[in-house]
Amino acid sequence: MLNMPALKHRPALVFLLAQSSFMLLCGPRTNSALEAQTVRAVATTKALAPDSTRVDFAKDIAPLVAQCQPCHFAGGKMYAQFPFDKPETIRKLGTQLFSRIKGEKEQALLRKFFAQKDDSTQARL
Repeated sequence: MLNMPALKHRPALVFLLAQSSFMLLCGPRTNSALEAQTVRAVATTKALAPDSTRVDFAKDIAPLVAQCQPCHFAGGKMYAQFPFDKPETIRKLGTQLFSRIKGEKEQALLRKFFAQKDDSTQARL
């Protein structure tokens, strides 16, 4: 036998469910297409805008790889293979350096350095 009090409230529950569904489907919305377009425009502008802060090897990168002393610097056992006082070595190794340089900020700085055009006139240590 059916529970009579539950049947008594059934029309109200159906009405509330229908009203909630209607509000969700037809209620106020944000203009997600406009928001997405704005986000894309900002991202494109940032990507196309030249970055005014150039990563300098001596000032920005050398301190990051200084932790690799003495092995990868003059006189070290790894210097002949991987001299870390030369920008071209750091570029050549690329993201392999991330096995030793774990910080997100440091990795971001290195990525920015990798993305830069190689400048042979850059200062060396």
